[in-house]
Amino acid sequence: MSLLRYDPEFYEEGAAAMNAQLPVFPVGDVESRRTRIEEFIRGAGGLPPLPENVTKQVHHAQAQDGYQVQVLHFRRASVASAPGPAIVHIHGGGYTCSSAGDYSPTLGSYVSETGVPMLSIDYRLAPEHQFPVPLEDCWSALLWIQAHATQLNIDPNRLAIMGESAGGGLAAAIALLARDRKMDPPLAKQILIYPMLDDRTAKDHTGGLAVFGIEDVLTGWAAYLGDIYNTDKVTPYAAPGRLQDVTGLPPLYLDCGGLDMFARENISFAHRFIEANIPLELHIYEGCKKGVCEPPGSMQELLDFAL
Repeated sequence: MSLLRYDPEFYEEGAAAMNAQLPVFPVGDVESRRTRIEEFIRGAGGLPPLPENVTKQVHHAQAQDGYQVQVLHFRRASVASAPGPAIVHIHGGGYTCSSAGDYSPTLGSYVSETGVPMLSIDYRLAPEHQFPVPLEDCWSALLWIQAHATQLNIDPNRLAIMGESAGGGLAAAIALLARDRKMDPPLAKQILIYPMLDDRTAKDHTGGLAVFGIEDVLTGWAAYLGDIYNTDKVTPYAAPGRLQDVTGLPPLYLDCGGLDMFARENISFAHRFIEANIPLELHIYEGCKKGVCEPPGSMQELLDFAL
């Protein structure tokens, strides 16, 4: 008999949001998932406006194939005189859905409350653009940000990478690329929020309590990896959960609900940082799932880590 259950307080607040994620779509149905996520995020009234003290600017970084990757730059209207830290953000969506713009309200709140600017990458989505295209989009955008640090009023030595869900998987892969391609200066931190790391996840360990369920996980990985899915050709750059040697990677902040499909792979990934003596801050929230597991202090903890 499973002892897993929702935290009562969480369930009271999150029941409506969970019901909005039903029904479960069959594996491979990307378009239905895209439609539901768009409706869920935007709602009837559209996205709320940014806080009054936050501005948004759109930059473009050229990818290897010439594609212009949008980078949404959120910062306080009153810019600090000295260059400071910044967070490069990669949005979630199972590698197939959503956009950087969909995260504008959340990122605007982060910036409003902390003053730390955030630059969110609007990478191309699978299955139309499979690995490594989304990853290389993010890499090109990161290099553009680093190269323009002076104009952006950013200290390149205090640059963190962050992402949620599939964006967390891409962020972890970017941290690995930065290590192996010898990015200079290196990334200062990596902030992974319930990251989608391991393509080998094939069973639901939550007893059906996860909202982003096993059907969604299988759909996302198959779309992103294409012909190499379920083969030995998948590298840690495609699925960072396969990475064993984390030596040389930046300090890690990892945040995940205990009822998230990715909890087990997240804990396993974090354990490698402990073994490698790399600074780690790990939060697992009992009885909670993706997207609504963070307690009130989590935002400030996260940004404190980035600073």
